[in-house]
Amino acid sequence: MSKQNIEEQESNVVVNVDDYYYYYYYDEPTSVLDSNLAGSPAIIPPDFTATLDYFSTTDNCSFLIPQKDNFTLPPPPPTPLPALISSNHDQLLDILFRAASSIDSGDLTTAHLLLSHLTHLFPSISGSALHRSALHFKDSLLSLLSDPHLPTDLPADLLLRVTAYKTFSDLSPLPQFSSFTTNQILLESLSSSSKSLHLIDFDLGLGSQWSSFAEELAVRSRFSRTSPPSLRLTAVVPTDSRDSSLAADNLRDFARALGLRFSVDVVPVSNLGTSALSAVRFSPGESVAAVLTPAIFHLLGSAGEPEDTSASLLRFLRRASPRAVVFVDTEPCCCSIPEPPPPPPQSFKRRFASGIEFYSALLESLDSAASATGLGDDSVRRIERFLIRPRISSTVAACGALSTSWPEMFASAGFSPAPFSEFTESQAECLLRRAPVDGFDVERKEGAMVLSWRGRELAATSAWKC
Repeated sequence: MSKQNIEEQESNVVVNVDDYYYYYYYDEPTSVLDSNLAGSPAIIPPDFTATLDYFSTTDNCSFLIPQKDNFTLPPPPPTPLPALISSNHDQLLDILFRAASSIDSGDLTTAHLLLSHLTHLFPSISGSALHRSALHFKDSLLSLLSDPHLPTDLPADLLLRVTAYKTFSDLSPLPQFSSFTTNQILLESLSSSSKSLHLIDFDLGLGSQWSSFAEELAVRSRFSRTSPPSLRLTAVVPTDSRDSSLAADNLRDFARALGLRFSVDVVPVSNLGTSALSAVRFSPGESVAAVLTPAIFHLLGSAGEPEDTSASLLRFLRRASPRAVVFVDTEPCCCSIPEPPPPPPQSFKRRFASGIEFYSALLESLDSAASATGLGDDSVRRIERFLIRPRISSTVAACGALSTSWPEMFASAGFSPAPFSEFTESQAECLLRRAPVDGFDVERKEGAMVLSWRGRELAATSAWKC
């Protein structure tokens, strides 16, 4: 359903008022033409001793949701919301966007009543991809309004997230697309003669992407019969969490097994905002590169004005003189340059509608793949619960927080787009041919490499240089 149709419907409706962690390899390919770099046993063999989870850095930004102090809710009035008549898709969307409009106008009481009534009409999340996407957004927004000082989703058990991600990678090329395009850009941008590489990751997750990157460095060094460069990873994380510590320990062990000199620095942001970046260390002679996702902009934006903190982050990166900055976007409006920002009263509702449409396309692609592979609805529901729903919560918390498009933001900070090689593009297309279902497409658009499902954008990777 297009945003135009959604807005037309909205204008026509009338509403009356530790114990055990198991680790296994799931290696995403650095080169999809080399089958030796991909795949792993789905069942952990009894003598398996490796300690690295292969986990996506773009799909694990959920365990700390940016909060907004201005979302305060007065006590609801005692008068209940009048019952509405039907409970179809149109009504769900109509009431949901009425609630979003109420937030734009500052009427949080009405928004809360509308959302609570939807919970009564739709007590469980089921139905089509659009229906489920809308209900996930309803739940996330209701949780945010009910108590903005608590995370809208608690972090899931580590093993549950790993299992859900393994299924996600079986059904969708999105995780591999994001990981492969990022690694390929970095490998092509960093000088092969450099003896020291410094990678700054602003969305570490469990660090799985860097195991693939480290393995590729080791393979290239063996092929060229040269010593591999030393590798230092700085992970800028929301807080000094146990997940970050596990990721750092696992990556060190994995790199040591490959014969690489590898170190990890963890820099927690906490409530310090961009001032926390002063803890990032730089050494003379090292080649620097950075990987960003929207999650870090949302996180830093929660500590001040979003536009100011985002500009401050990019100025910090520019001073580091990176060989490449890779921006991986798997959020609504991921690569398209939007129209001029709408007036503030409409910004939340429009971004909210865009988010519902985006996640509807993602869920639709998973439903189609699950049907084709026979994995069934239960597999998709686990992905929704442990991966997608936390991302939706983060999206809702950030709706309306930033009006500047990503390309405009990078350009204003002094960065220029870096082109993709033909090899990167051809490999990405080859990756899609391994998808379990047709309907995915990859193309260059607005300076980014974009993954789409039936014409609707799901992910965009762009490269930037000073």
